[in-house]
Amino acid sequence: MAEPLTLEGYEQTKEKLYDLEMRLAQLKTRTDLAPEHLASVRRSYAMMMREYLQDIKLYDAKQARQNPMAPA
Repeated sequence: MAEPLTLEGYEQTKEKLYDLEMRLAQLKTRTDLAPEHLASVRRSYAMMMREYLQDIKLYDAKQARQNPMAPA
């Protein structure tokens, strides 16, 4: 299991997730990649995005437990 995120790590992870989402969207316009390579890149991006989302959700859940009265 990975180390729990700090606030700084949380913000960085959200930025990384956004960047990957943008890169994945840009892949749709690429015509210079072999289908096998394109599929491999998409799988890699999807795997990293799942990991980032999991880390973000864990951080959010931890914050919610520590501050139950805070607005969501």
